[in-house]
Amino acid sequence: MSFWQGLKWYYEVCGSRGVCAVASFRLCGRPSELAIIPLHSNHPVYLRIDTSDFCAYRDVLIFKSKSYDPGIPDFSPGTIVDVGAHIGMASILFALKYPAARIIAIEPEPSNFAALVRNTAPYKTITPIQAALWREDGEVGLGPSEAHPKGAFQIAENGSRRVRAIKMETLMRETDIYSIDFLKVDIEGAEIEVFDSSPWISDVRVIAIELHDRLRPGCTSVARGAAKDLHCDQQGEVTFFYKLPVHSSCAYSTDPLTGKSASSRSPAA
Repeated sequence: MSFWQGLKWYYEVCGSRGVCAVASFRLCGRPSELAIIPLHSNHPVYLRIDTSDFCAYRDVLIFKSKSYDPGIPDFSPGTIVDVGAHIGMASILFALKYPAARIIAIEPEPSNFAALVRNTAPYKTITPIQAALWREDGEVGLGPSEAHPKGAFQIAENGSRRVRAIKMETLMRETDIYSIDFLKVDIEGAEIEVFDSSPWISDVRVIAIELHDRLRPGCTSVARGAAKDLHCDQQGEVTFFYKLPVHSSCAYSTDPLTGKSASSRSPAA
């Protein structure tokens, strides 16, 4: 992307203030961040210039090209877990959309976690936790992700940065959660380890996951195997797995050829 194309992109995302801030950063090295208030919010988010922060802000809060709406009628989750929360854009989206929900936001990388804490501080329903979701408790190494080298990280055996790793059962126990209504997962290929052995999946109602076969082939097959008893729906980059709604006038079915779900209206009980 050329310099001028980049400025146009920033203008579409955050207007003239964004263009001025980015141009100044590239010419003078400052400012290093931009504070901007998302639509429907009264609180600013802080985006680090020349990082993937702007992509996350654009994709989740502005154009919503990453849709985290499961399309379930009257869906009102009480407990949300945001795994791979990055700087908090999805957690903020959930806090605005589901104000009564308790949201646990888990992010392992220290600089991203600091941004997550700062961005979500005004939202009292969001609890940030610094850790990587993994197949066992302990430590893992982090390295840059090929998906986006400026701010995205993935678990790597030879990763130079060591961070805490916890399994889902530990996360649920430490946060006093017995079931999860909505689980969002974006963990840059660690889906294989997290979902390979996942007895906890029976305690989750809806999963929204970005699968990373482009980074690690096999992510989709492992996740689908773990969620074999759940219905599946694909919305752009996000794959949804979910249980049938208990109280709903819609019946859901999954097309065995495409793996996509379809709904049909049926009389309420």
